[in-house]
Amino acid sequence: MSKKLIESASPSVVFENTSVKIDRNQLLSDINLMIEPGCWFGIVGPNGGGKSTLIKTILSLVPHSGRIYLDWQHGKPGKIGYVPQLAPFDATLPITVLDYLRMVAEDRPVWLKYKQNKKITETMAKFEISNFSHKRIGTLSTGERQRVLLCGALINEPDILLLDEPLAGVDKQGHQLILDLLDEYHKQGNSILMVEHHWHIVAKYCQQIALIDGTLVELGNADRIFDVLQQNPSPLDFANMG
Repeated sequence: MSKKLIESASPSVVFENTSVKIDRNQLLSDINLMIEPGCWFGIVGPNGGGKSTLIKTILSLVPHSGRIYLDWQHGKPGKIGYVPQLAPFDATLPITVLDYLRMVAEDRPVWLKYKQNKKITETMAKFEISNFSHKRIGTLSTGERQRVLLCGALINEPDILLLDEPLAGVDKQGHQLILDLLDEYHKQGNSILMVEHHWHIVAKYCQQIALIDGTLVELGNADRIFDVLQQNPSPLDFANMG
C-alpha cells in the first residue's frame, strides 16, 4: 500500500552510520536512514531490538557514534514533541494534570494563581482529560496518564512528534481517540515517528516503516515489511499481527 506524503515544514531526519554502545552492550549498529518530512514513520521489531534507543538518539538522550541530524525545511529549527515509553511514575509527586500542562505550555510559574489559558483548555478537551485536570498525575490510570502526556506533547504545536509506544496501557476507546488526534495532527503536514507493536495500527497509519533488530533490517511500506515478518516470524512479537 502507498500513502502520499503531505507538503510539510517538518524536518527530514537523517542517520548516517549511527551506532549506540553503552558499556559493553551494542544496542544499534550502522543505521543509515532518511525519514522524509511529513511522514508518519513506524518503527517495529522485537523487544530489546533497539527501537526506543533509535528514538532516544534523535533527542541525544543516549550517546552514539556516527551522525544524526534534522534538516529543517527553511533552515530555522522548529519544535519537537516527545512521549517516552511507559515507565513507573512516582505517585507521591504533588503535581496535578493542570500543573503539568501549565509547566509545558506557559512561562508563568505554576505556584502563581492560574489564569484561564485557551490553548490548555482546548487541548485538554480534545484529549478528554478536562474532568480530571485537578487530580494528581500519580493517581491516574495508565491510560489517563498516556493521554495527559500526549496532550502535553501536542500542546505547543510541534513540527515533529516522537512517540515510544504511545498506546501502551490505553483502552480500545482511548486508542481511537488518540489515533484520530494524531491523524489530524499529521494531516496538518507534521511528521510522526512512532514505535508501535500493534501491527494493524502501523499498517493502517504509517507511510513508511523501519524494521529494527540491532540494526536496520528492512525499510519499506506495510506490504514489504509484512512480507519480511511473515518469512521470519519467530523472533518478533507483535500484537494483532493478522
